[in-house]
Amino acid sequence: MEVTGSSPERVFSDLDASFALGALPGPYLPWGSGSMRPAGLVSVCNDVVLNDRRHIVELGSGVSTVMLARLLVQLGASPVRSLIAVEHDARWRTWVMDQLAAESVGANVVVVEAPLRVGDEDDDGAWYDRAAVDAAIDVIDLLVVDGPPAFEPGHGLARHPALGVLRDRLVPGATVVLDDVERPGEQEVVRRWEDEFGLTFRRVADAGVAIATVA
Repeated sequence: MEVTGSSPERVFSDLDASFALGALPGPYLPWGSGSMRPAGLVSVCNDVVLNDRRHIVELGSGVSTVMLARLLVQLGASPVRSLIAVEHDARWRTWVMDQLAAESVGANVVVVEAPLRVGDEDDDGAWYDRAAVDAAIDVIDLLVVDGPPAFEPGHGLARHPALGVLRDRLVPGATVVLDDVERPGEQEVVRRWEDEFGLTFRRVADAGVAIATVA
């Protein structure tokens, strides 16, 4: 699978991005340290709109899931667009699903419960239950990797298995986004993905993400 980076894009500050996200109105959402930064989320939303994404997969769910669901509603039901979010925490998954239902934006969204399991390919700790992932995910044209949690010492490479598991489901022209690239663990994940899969990432430091496009 050959993957190349695309041309540099304008980088928005989190403040600028917050104004842009104001176009996706709704109830207050509990942003926290684990949430994708506004500038990173704008990068993802831009990709959905500019590249007409229809099969979005998000590893890790939360505020970004709800914001993307709002965007899909704005874009309309034709053509059909879907968002699959994979979540290991059953309680948090329930909150996300309840929020989607409360806002009536979950028609084309599935939040998959996939507990963390230790497998042969896991670098630090555990990754999502592969049976649950395989059953839920088929085609991907936008992959957002914001889980499993990788902030604790000894878990810096927790997100590395994602491409090894999902690479064959990425269609030509798909985008891969890795969040939290300011951390050493994610920087090492980027380096390994570039070596292992021929990816070329552009690092959008002010947004906290690294992005590659499948050729």
